[in-house]
Amino acid sequence: MKKKPSKGGAEARREYLGVMFDCCSVYSHIHINKAGNAYVGWCPRCAKKVTISIGPSGTNSRFFKVY
Repeated sequence: MKKKPSKGGAEARREYLGVMFDCCSVYSHIHINKAGNAYVGWCPRCAKKVTISIGPSGTNSRFFKVY
């Protein structure tokens, strides 16, 4: 049986950054906020918030460690 193509395809994927939360030694993804000006997320264990701004002089890095 053929699989049906998913709606939206690659366009439906959300941009994310990989973040290692040092507070609880846990890895998670954070996503772009609705305004499109920052990546925002929380530690899945202790709920520590992290915000990484998006700017013209940014970086190509996709993985970060949060202290």
